[in-house]
Amino acid sequence: MTTTAVVKGVLDLLFPRCCPACGCAVEDTVIICEKCLRRLPITEQSHIKGNITEDLFAQEPMFERGGCYLFFDKDSSVQTMMHKLKYNEMPEVGYALGKEAAYEFLQSDFLDDVDVIIPVPLHRKRLRQRGYNQSEWIARALSEIAEIPLDTAHLTREVDNPKQAMLRERERQANVAGIFKVNHPEELYRKHILLVDDVITTGATLRACMEAMHVIRGAKISVFGLAKAR
Repeated sequence: MTTTAVVKGVLDLLFPRCCPACGCAVEDTVIICEKCLRRLPITEQSHIKGNITEDLFAQEPMFERGGCYLFFDKDSSVQTMMHKLKYNEMPEVGYALGKEAAYEFLQSDFLDDVDVIIPVPLHRKRLRQRGYNQSEWIARALSEIAEIPLDTAHLTREVDNPKQAMLRERERQANVAGIFKVNHPEELYRKHILLVDDVITTGATLRACMEAMHVIRGAKISVFGLAKAR
């Protein structure tokens, strides 16, 4: 047995890989255990027109369609996984769930004619602190499975605004007003853009992204959330 194999065996014994939802031990190649994957609270919004996610954006002139993969409930396994995704340096959770979402949404026409996938960006200061953008990991999985280009350059967050989690609905909208910018909008002319976020609550952040995207002539914008607060 090589030294590397011995070290790996010791590390696996001391720090076994665990499912981020239930905490049970899983194999090296597994992120979320099969039991927890089977119990995911899937919204089925990929097949439902006029769903509760779409209702949040129905008044936006550029809006095409929207959907979320999972329901987000307090003290649920989804909340546990989303917390680990954002705050416990586990971006792989977003990628794993993003893959599951892609397989689900590819069963419908939700991703048809989407030209580019754009994750909601983090401000560069927060990106340095966290080390990654959780929405980008979700978007990357969608991009790879659906074979749709991923774009992280055109939409930027120019203001390091306070976190949305503890704010009321009106405060959330004001908190994100004018914080996004589109670079070289002419390069997205007439594109169908899929905006990707981790959790959609009031939709304020995504509406602020759409507001910034009004400079893109002829664009259509759809939205996807990994989870939707009920």
